[in-house]
Amino acid sequence: MTRLGLSLCIFLALAVRWACAGEVKVMSHEPVRVCVVDALTKVLPDTRVTESSNTLRVDAVRNEYESAQFVVTPTVDVANLTVKIGAISGPSRVAPRVSSNFLGFIHIEKGTPDTPDDYLIAKPPADIPDVIMEGDSVDVNSGKNQPVWLTVYVPKKASPGTYKCDIEVYGEFLGAPGVSKREKMAVIPLEIHVSPVVLPDERTLYVTNWFSPGNIAKFHGLEMWSEPWWKMLEAYARCMAEHRQNVVITPIMQLITVRYDSSGNRQIDFSKFDRWVGLFKKAGVIGYIEGSHLGGRGEWEAPDFDAAWPTIVNPDGSIQPNPGVKTTSQEEREFLSWFLPALQEHLEEMGWLDIYFQHLADEPISQNAESYKKLAAYVREFAPKLRIIDAAMCNEIAGAIDIWVPQPQHYENDIKFFTERRAAGDEIWFYTCLSPRGKYVNRFLDFQLIRTRLTHWINFKFDLKGFLHWGFNYWRGDPWTDLQSDWLPPGDSHIVYPGKRGPMTSIRLEAMRDGIEDFELLKLLERKDKKKARMICDSVIRSMTDYTMDPGEFRHARETLINALEETL
Repeated sequence: MTRLGLSLCIFLALAVRWACAGEVKVMSHEPVRVCVVDALTKVLPDTRVTESSNTLRVDAVRNEYESAQFVVTPTVDVANLTVKIGAISGPSRVAPRVSSNFLGFIHIEKGTPDTPDDYLIAKPPADIPDVIMEGDSVDVNSGKNQPVWLTVYVPKKASPGTYKCDIEVYGEFLGAPGVSKREKMAVIPLEIHVSPVVLPDERTLYVTNWFSPGNIAKFHGLEMWSEPWWKMLEAYARCMAEHRQNVVITPIMQLITVRYDSSGNRQIDFSKFDRWVGLFKKAGVIGYIEGSHLGGRGEWEAPDFDAAWPTIVNPDGSIQPNPGVKTTSQEEREFLSWFLPALQEHLEEMGWLDIYFQHLADEPISQNAESYKKLAAYVREFAPKLRIIDAAMCNEIAGAIDIWVPQPQHYENDIKFFTERRAAGDEIWFYTCLSPRGKYVNRFLDFQLIRTRLTHWINFKFDLKGFLHWGFNYWRGDPWTDLQSDWLPPGDSHIVYPGKRGPMTSIRLEAMRDGIEDFELLKLLERKDKKKARMICDSVIRSMTDYTMDPGEFRHARETLINALEETL
């Protein structure tokens, strides 16, 4: 973690100037500023960064990722800007791992509505840093900021103490047409202070980002279910696991196939389902399996849900057309009477029943609560061991659901109801989708990055066991420009971008992982000193809409958290 006030600005003037040991070494003749900025700060292309310190510092526990950031701003055009990470010295041969990436800017024409200006990074049109780019070099125009993102991982076996390395910045300054000269711009010292505390491998916070398998095929030019597609899916699974996602949405109606032979015998093929689960288990995401919805709706206030069925193959190899029935119909009941027992039996055979959740229909409201309850009754009848989970927008479905996933404002407004449901044995998560806006935490592109990290402090503060978001890679049109519409806030649809060999992550996903790690550290302290853990969290989060927006205050709270954990060792 970087400390408060790491906003180093060094103007590289025409005279040679070497700093003392441990400070930034400034090269000669380089018309450029190099600024170290807190990693929770989004630096826009034209932001003027104020001067402060002259060392990058990261504070982390072992088995944890943390981030740092500096910004290069040339006063002439620069080509082939590159960064080199030097050798790391420190108290042990098992040293932290450091990588660098350039940040890409995402253009927005529409911002998040219903939000005060001081809760937004910029007003549209604007270019906002988000994507962590794959390339080793970039070109930078005169007067424009180029953020450089550092990702630090501290292995569990690294000895506590301070590790150091130098970060060298190079570039080609473009003068007269066709003339350029490659120069070392600056050397920035990085200090990594490693605590003896170890972040547990165990992931106690349920985290799911829904994703589109079809978009993986479409945007990488692959055929669905082909071997290259499965290989690409592995890359996405690894990315999820690296960012501490431990629940995977599993499209059961796409993965399970029903076949009939000429005698009318029915065979249910789980082979694709098993391969999917096995892939995500191997990657480290599962964790938990989140079975996709048994129904949906075309109109928001439709009183009944449309049933979802798997592919059913006739004896001659033809595919049965979707019957288009409602979830409350007799046809649906007959289908579920054999499909759900088979699913439950298979989960038991594979040893997956205890890690499986079943969705019924997304975001039920009062107008279709009765339909939801009837569908839930079918599930209770035919697969009574399955736990039911859904993003819920009404309270009338009480008794028909085991895991409630309300939005923050729903939970806040009905906290007495959810307290009662928790006492009755239900579990409570929360989710974000299109909202909440305003002063609530969320991960919209034009929100401050600290509000993304604090999302999982909200989990701890209100004892919300999990977090769900619908948009890991729901790209629409161009992933780089089509980030908003009249109804969709910028960045809600995706938090990764299609890369050459898999997803490119974003600083929002990095902040989300940092917040999940913070949650686990708070839980670790809570097991040893509940009062102190709650006190630290309360110093950061006062309510759903009242929390610190100051990175410095947050850094102090996290430092207090780590110090408290060290005292328990």
